[in-house]
Amino acid sequence: MRPVNKGEAPTQKFVKYQEAEPYLEERLGTYCSFCELPIKHVPEVEHIEAKAEGGSLTDWDNLLLSCKYCNTRKSTKIKKGEKGQCLWPDEDDTFHPYTYSNGIPQINLEFLAGKDTVYSKSAENLFALVNLGNIPSPREKDRRFMERNEAYNNALISKDGWVRMKECDEKEIYLDLMICLAQNTGFFSTWMEVFKDDETVKYALIKGFRGTRESIFT
Repeated sequence: MRPVNKGEAPTQKFVKYQEAEPYLEERLGTYCSFCELPIKHVPEVEHIEAKAEGGSLTDWDNLLLSCKYCNTRKSTKIKKGEKGQCLWPDEDDTFHPYTYSNGIPQINLEFLAGKDTVYSKSAENLFALVNLGNIPSPREKDRRFMERNEAYNNALISKDGWVRMKECDEKEIYLDLMICLAQNTGFFSTWMEVFKDDETVKYALIKGFRGTRESIFT
């Protein structure tokens, strides 16, 4: 899960929470803050602490972008004062607690084994909160798995090409095209998993997805 940096709250005071959408979109790109799905229609402004359960409607610290699938699953489960139950991509390291084996999200048990119980439980809670690893049934309306798998396959094909191209004079052109493809297909963490042994591509991905919190990777 991509850790993000929203930056300081805009100077404009929001009357309606929907007014935060263009600021979040400009700073983070049009990706779900949880599953990393590219949001091709209208992004949903997600309240970390549910607005129906006392969470602030317009506080910048309570807002993220979400796809409808994650937003629906999260629903109103996090009430006012319960934010500490989970990790959050705009505050915590949400990259390393999860792995993407064959494009499928999983809890990174090896990483969490070295962490304290509170952090580990918070990581597990977030995973469960949005059902990040869901493999939908044929009748289930959840496109996250299918589109993540498409991104995974694109990343694998791109890696094969990169192996052949990175010693060529045109490697920078190929790298730029590859990052454009990653931006279009989304799922930052899936691309990072495929290229986990290639520092050049990982750096380009971190830079290419605006709003990625770079300090997590240094």
